[in-house]
Amino acid sequence: MAKRVGPGSSDPKTEETPSARGVVDLADARVRLRSKHPSEASLIEELDEVRSLLDQGLSTEARTRLTSLITAAAKSPTILALARCSLANALEMQGHYRESLASVAMYETPESRAGLDEEAVRRLRVQIGLAYNYNGDHPKAIAILKAALRDFSDSGVEAKLGPIYAALARIYRTISEYPIARDYGQRALDHFRQTGEWRGLAEAYFGVALADTQEGNYAAGLENFEQALKLVGDHPASYLLGKIYANMAGACWFLKRPQEGIRYLEKAISYYERTDHKSSAADGYNNLGINLILIGQWERAQEALERALALASEVDERDAKVPMILDSLGELHMLAGGPEEGKA
Repeated sequence: MAKRVGPGSSDPKTEETPSARGVVDLADARVRLRSKHPSEASLIEELDEVRSLLDQGLSTEARTRLTSLITAAAKSPTILALARCSLANALEMQGHYRESLASVAMYETPESRAGLDEEAVRRLRVQIGLAYNYNGDHPKAIAILKAALRDFSDSGVEAKLGPIYAALARIYRTISEYPIARDYGQRALDHFRQTGEWRGLAEAYFGVALADTQEGNYAAGLENFEQALKLVGDHPASYLLGKIYANMAGACWFLKRPQEGIRYLEKAISYYERTDHKSSAADGYNNLGINLILIGQWERAQEALERALALASEVDERDAKVPMILDSLGELHMLAGGPEEGKA
């Protein structure tokens, strides 16, 4: 299966639209941050709201709000550092990897982190490691995270090691070292169980499931994806839910369970459509079309593929997804009308 994507199900009628919610939140944020000396509490509240926006995949609004927050937090070093971490995360979600690294690179040396609290230092070191990973410098990313692991282990805060283990698991998946990735993922799970943090637990199960599926253990992968879904529960986390359902559909493709895969893709797409990540929704529609072709539902397949093409073209007409989707449409027309139709 070429690519996998998605959004999932929760009742849209009971949920305020992202655009309406964004207008209200942004107005409130401006009021809170307009003061020359915003309170520490208001800055922390804004950070929490930005984190919620990132959970929902609303990275564009998150970036806008973080720009204001970074200016307002100039005299609060720890909050400023945490805001820069969140900005790096938002840029990473949008595929702007160089900018993501630039957002936190000034904190790479121990001296630059002097005076920050322990949580901010840990988050910075994790984010810097991940930023180097996505910029292709995997050895440096691993070195940064293993150094952080040693330092925090020596300081006696082992309960806080979960994010570092999870980041190492992500990097080892990037370089296709899946057994090592699974080991770090399991360690992350052990530590997140101590803290009970739902985001950490869900992401850790998701990471272990990815390692399973990438090694061909598709049934085990589905079980771990299910655990991740349970941990997300009712939390508004459209972006993560989309990724989970999309990868569940991928596992079903290899297990030759297209009907089940179609249901997962429909959920994945419904979640991704609520986020800013239309490129991922395009992948989902393309994969949905491929699965529908497989079971002979050609009319529905054409609708899905045309939607995929529209979304991909909207994001970038020259993106590699566009010829991929056109190829899927050509295959469909060949099946439905013969070779001449496929050339059209």
